[in-house]
Amino acid sequence: MSKQNAATNKGLGYLGKDLFIEGTIHAQKKLVVGGTINGSVSGDQEIVVAESGNVNGRLEGNIVLVAGKVTGDLLAHKRLEVNATATIQGEVHVPSGQFLIQEGAHLEAQCKTLFEEPSVKKIS
Repeated sequence: MSKQNAATNKGLGYLGKDLFIEGTIHAQKKLVVGGTINGSVSGDQEIVVAESGNVNGRLEGNIVLVAGKVTGDLLAHKRLEVNATATIQGEVHVPSGQFLIQEGAHLEAQCKTLFEEPSVKKIS
């Protein structure tokens, strides 16, 4: 079995650096972006933008790791990690205390903290 088939069987989606996609992508499992996407990317689990990856549009996932380039709004529901090789331009939304930026990363972003809504109790 090839390595690529083994990765697919484990629930890993991989968009290679030679791919150019225009449109909307949604992944139910982990997604690694090595190519260029013009459009929105969302995922139920982890999204990784590799060093060769380039996302031009909205990026949303539970855990997001960026080593490449993101131009557009970025929403991480649980955690955002920005590698030293990353470039992010746009608006970033991430939970308080869950934003890791390595030295050398390039950010031209407005950062906003996500707060959990307090649970509402019904009064009888």
